[in-house]
Amino acid sequence: MNSRVTLSRIIAVNWFGYRQIIDLKGLTLITGANASGKSILLDLIQFVILGEQQSRFNKAAAGAGTGRTLRSYCLCDTNTLSRDGAERYLRPSGVTLAALEFTWPLQHGETEPRRETWGARLQYESPTAKPTTVWFRAGRRIEWVDFLNAAAGPQAMQFITEDEFRTHVKRDLDGDAWDRQKTYLDEMALRSHLGFDPEQMAKTLPRAMAFEPESNFEKFVREFLLEPGMPDVRAVKASVDAHRRAQERLNKMHNQLARLTHIATHHQQWAEARRESALYTHLVDALRHEEALENLTNRREKLEEKRTEHADNQESYERALKEREELRHQVEAARAALGDKGSILEQNRSKRRDLEKEIKTLQEAAKNAREFLRDRSRRWDDWLKYATKLGLQVPEVAGKELATMRGHDEAKGLIAANRMVDVYFDLKGQAEERLLPLKGKVNDLEARTQSLRRDLDNLREGHAAPSPLLNALKSRGQRAVALGRVVEVKPEAEAWWSLLEALIGPNRQAIIAEDFRAAWEVAQKSSHTAEPLINSDEVTAASSKSKKGTVRDFLETKHPVASKWLDVLFGDLVAVKKTSQLEQHERALSLEGWLKDPPRRVKLTPEKELTLGEEGLRRLRDLRETELRDTESDLLTAKRERDDWNTFLNRAREWQLNDFREPEGSENLSSLQRLKDDFNQLISDWDILATPDRINAVNQLAELESQLDGTKERLVRLDERMAGFKQFEREQVDAIAEYTEQEEQTRFARQTSRALVIGVLDAEIEERIDAERQKSSTWRKSIEMAAALALQCDTKAKESCRVRDEQRRELILPQNHPELADALDADDESNDAYDKRRTELETHELERYRVAADEAKRDWEDRLQHQVLDVLREKLSEADRTKRELNRAMDHEIGGWRYQLTSRADKAHTTIWTLVEKGLPSGAEMELFNAAGRDDIERAKKELMDAIDAADNPEDKRHQRALDYRYYHHWDIEAKPAGRGDAAAISLNKSAKKQSGGENQVPFFVATLAAFRRVYDLGRRDDPQNLGLVVMDEAFSKLSGDRIDDCLALARNFGLQLIMAFPEDRLPTMFQHADTVVQCRVERGYDEANEQVTNIENWVVRVEGNRLAELME
Repeated sequence: MNSRVTLSRIIAVNWFGYRQIIDLKGLTLITGANASGKSILLDLIQFVILGEQQSRFNKAAAGAGTGRTLRSYCLCDTNTLSRDGAERYLRPSGVTLAALEFTWPLQHGETEPRRETWGARLQYESPTAKPTTVWFRAGRRIEWVDFLNAAAGPQAMQFITEDEFRTHVKRDLDGDAWDRQKTYLDEMALRSHLGFDPEQMAKTLPRAMAFEPESNFEKFVREFLLEPGMPDVRAVKASVDAHRRAQERLNKMHNQLARLTHIATHHQQWAEARRESALYTHLVDALRHEEALENLTNRREKLEEKRTEHADNQESYERALKEREELRHQVEAARAALGDKGSILEQNRSKRRDLEKEIKTLQEAAKNAREFLRDRSRRWDDWLKYATKLGLQVPEVAGKELATMRGHDEAKGLIAANRMVDVYFDLKGQAEERLLPLKGKVNDLEARTQSLRRDLDNLREGHAAPSPLLNALKSRGQRAVALGRVVEVKPEAEAWWSLLEALIGPNRQAIIAEDFRAAWEVAQKSSHTAEPLINSDEVTAASSKSKKGTVRDFLETKHPVASKWLDVLFGDLVAVKKTSQLEQHERALSLEGWLKDPPRRVKLTPEKELTLGEEGLRRLRDLRETELRDTESDLLTAKRERDDWNTFLNRAREWQLNDFREPEGSENLSSLQRLKDDFNQLISDWDILATPDRINAVNQLAELESQLDGTKERLVRLDERMAGFKQFEREQVDAIAEYTEQEEQTRFARQTSRALVIGVLDAEIEERIDAERQKSSTWRKSIEMAAALALQCDTKAKESCRVRDEQRRELILPQNHPELADALDADDESNDAYDKRRTELETHELERYRVAADEAKRDWEDRLQHQVLDVLREKLSEADRTKRELNRAMDHEIGGWRYQLTSRADKAHTTIWTLVEKGLPSGAEMELFNAAGRDDIERAKKELMDAIDAADNPEDKRHQRALDYRYYHHWDIEAKPAGRGDAAAISLNKSAKKQSGGENQVPFFVATLAAFRRVYDLGRRDDPQNLGLVVMDEAFSKLSGDRIDDCLALARNFGLQLIMAFPEDRLPTMFQHADTVVQCRVERGYDEANEQVTNIENWVVRVEGNRLAELME
């Protein structure tokens, strides 16, 4: 016996066209024609149970809804517009009463069952006003007199006032009245009344009424069958926050220690670099002092050496003065002894000496000119021979000029060489005239070579011609081919091949694409393409029939679309040998090239290049390769000829034949012979006047003059040396004074910098000085190297100091450790205070923070275990129990199938699942895991911590699912063939979208019953004393009778009351299962003149099952 609360009455007064109280019992069927008001009654049930905001009116009748609202139901919307465009209602104002009566099972000792009526009284003052709503519960059955004026009678429909109604409900009907809808809904859902889960009811009832097939059963199970069970993580989150704060403090102390350690390191680096910088700075001063001391010593020694040399020069100068005076007297005496003729001989000798020097200079210039002319004439000979070899016309004057250049007169040869420049320009002009066409020929051949190579590349890729559209399609992954690539010419049609090429013409590049629409879009976007695009559907649809003896017989292809198109093009084109045979056929082609294609007669020009099919591609490739070899050979020959002409012109420029510049000193070569004649005349004069005594006297005079000249030169050199010494002495004295001052300054600087070097012995410094001196051969380089090292160490010291000070300032920044700002000075040169703080951390403070962090971690893990993991384990156990109970209730054969709820663990939550099952290990337990296991546990803990942090953020679905036990499994409903234990089960998740309507309705019905069990499963499961109502619209519209029987039997297993609406044509398959059958009817009044609805009246009539059975029989 069913012990659940059942729906026993529907009270619909002014609910659309209804003004009726409808009695129900048990499984109720609501039938009627379309638009007779079935969904109106179901929406009333929905409204009473869910309220206005959560109701989805008319959802089943029209899918997503037809715009029905509470206002349209209360004021009876005609679904038309008035003249002013406003919605038209039959009742511009009025009161509506929508209520449901629920009856409890009759208990032992009771004569009348317990009844409660829940509903709402709504009153509209106008179509645009908000309604006044009284939500109520009556503790007994409501009759007409409880809400209508009894004196006027039920037909008058005069409602009592709202205040009277409130008072009557509370005083006489043992009920309550509420203004707030939420209070009413919460009260109704209490276990002491109807007893259901209001949140689940708000989701399940509209979905059941829609009776739409389910495609995602996993989502359905999580939302409708499993209880939401997010653990309360507020305390855990607080514990996590405390743990994080303790860990942050510990990390902060570790950070502080690390920063202090870095500061100490940089301080040590700064001290060492500063010491090395001071040492190398002292070495620089020491090396400078050593250099100054060495320079001073060298200057002093050199000055003494020069002074000794100067004294020797003074003595030599005095002796040379005396010798000069003696020789001057001797020369004067010898000159006086010569006489007139002797003087003439002496002048002759002097002139001959001068001419001899000038002749020698000109003879050297003539020698150079002869070498120049010999080389130039040899180059001209070679260049002219090259010109003759190249076929140029050499001017006749060239031979004469070359002969002059080879002659003995260098002056005339140079003039001839200058005139040869005109010959160069003559030959250059002829060569450039020959070279210009050669350059054009080379360019043409290079262009042809490139074109042939591109053609060969295309041929190797399978293209006889450029195919931009085809390439574009293939680059997008589309499958397409060119007609010419899939059509082959049969061997017996070899004689016709060239004509077939001409006949097919541009269609050889026609593209047959697998997806014509996509190819068509690409073709429209591309530009400058001559490739036709074939519509495969149009080709297939075209009528064609290939005849024997036609051109079609010459061609073969394995491509179905290409074959069909060839049938269309050439299936009726007869091949004949002679042109005279053309008129015997409607369409024909002769072997002589004439095409008859009415009304045309066309002479086809046979193609020279064969491209059809793989054989045509191979032949064309061989042809192109032969052309490429021939073209490359011609190009090589043309380049050689061009290079010969360029070499001819470049050689003339290299040899400077285009310009003439005579050798230096050649301008006076024409006076060489005259000078030789003058020299010979002087020799003749000498021979006439010369006697042995005169020659002897002249020679003695010449010798004395030579001695006198030598003495004068020696005096000049000595005078220059003595004058230079005076300047040198002044400079050296000044330099010694400067070096003395420099030595004193560098010695003072050396002593000063030595005082700054602490902890280094003098012997070590001397060793450093010697070592630095050995590194270079000069003082300057040694000083520069030491200065560079000093600068490098100083830079390092400054950098270490800068980093140290920067890290000190960062240490006390607000985001780091501001509490140390008062105790530590960032500009302190000493690091003692920082070292002291570092020691404190290392010795005891860090350990104190570590202990506090460990305690906070243990507290967090304990709360995580008890308040999260244990709760999740309990929820998972409850889910498993729910699955077993539902499977027991669902274990009923429906149309040869049994439906069962299944689950399998989600691998994404494997690590969390391990923690839930085995608990959270810690301490010694953690050591039992290997490194990978410990990593998994820590990863799971981190995932849980992230989820706990995101618990207040509903947008973070991924992390929230880590705390939702419903997502730890993949859920499904499987259909298993009844009585076949070895048969495979079918997953509804995978097959829902593939099944027919009837196959989908059964799983959805089963799932809906399970969902309603979740709605009402609040108390004792063995004896539920709460509501068990299931409302469905258009249910079983596509099921056979035996399946309907099975479904309703399953509903009885669940102990639920079904209220179902369906068309009248399904009544014969349903009525025998029903306890109550009501038929909805409607009558509409219509004003033909105004074309308006004037009245809508809905009502139901009860259909007796026995009478209906008789009629069916």
